[in-house]
Amino acid sequence: MIAPQKSQPQRFWKLVKCDAQNLARDPVLLMATVFSITPPPLFVAFRTNIDLLGLQLFQFPNLADLIGPLALLMPAFLIGWVVGFLLLEDRDDHTLLAIETTSMGKTGFITYRLGLACTLGAMLTLAAAVQIYPTMPIALKVFLSFMVALETAIVALLLLALAGNKVEGLALSKILNLGLLFPLLTAIPSAWRLLGGIVPSFWIGELLNRSDFGEISALGAMIVTSVVHVCWLIYLLKVTARRTEML
Repeated sequence: MIAPQKSQPQRFWKLVKCDAQNLARDPVLLMATVFSITPPPLFVAFRTNIDLLGLQLFQFPNLADLIGPLALLMPAFLIGWVVGFLLLEDRDDHTLLAIETTSMGKTGFITYRLGLACTLGAMLTLAAAVQIYPTMPIALKVFLSFMVALETAIVALLLLALAGNKVEGLALSKILNLGLLFPLLTAIPSAWRLLGGIVPSFWIGELLNRSDFGEISALGAMIVTSVVHVCWLIYLLKVTARRTEML
């Protein structure tokens, strides 16, 4: 007798359960997942101390405002790294090759992982925005959540597209973490800071830390933010598709 096909929701939750078991077996990935929820509440708890430290060490007022985007981005970067590393493991262990023989296929499986990463990234970002920027308009919170969710997928795809194996993935993750620092460029008053705009995370800081925008309007910054994120995502999806086809 042929076994009945599982429905889409059943298959989805089965995959989520398997991924949860994989995380439970790896202490590093498990800790990264757990720590992804800690930056925003820690930032809020120590915001006053951060401002005092900025005045004492750098004579810089409102240091917490400058580094707020980092606390907003860190959960998404951690989730993206975890998902990207899980995909690297599956590629190294030839799991993706085995999945190609199923009805889901490699493309469907990668899409599931990226969709899950984006969903978690958006949820964590929205929760973080509520804590860090309580007076921010809800429309901007939703927009930022969507953009940071795309960054979650971008981080995961960068690992899968550029790293040849898990060892290279660990080394590459240290370089990718530099992307968290690009929002700090908004502290530069000169228009030269816009050179950092090639990195998606720069525009998160630009939206959150610049009230005048000077060279561009707020709406223009939102449009450019969307274009940069979507272009990066499309490019990395194409690179990943080419590498996946070679498996």
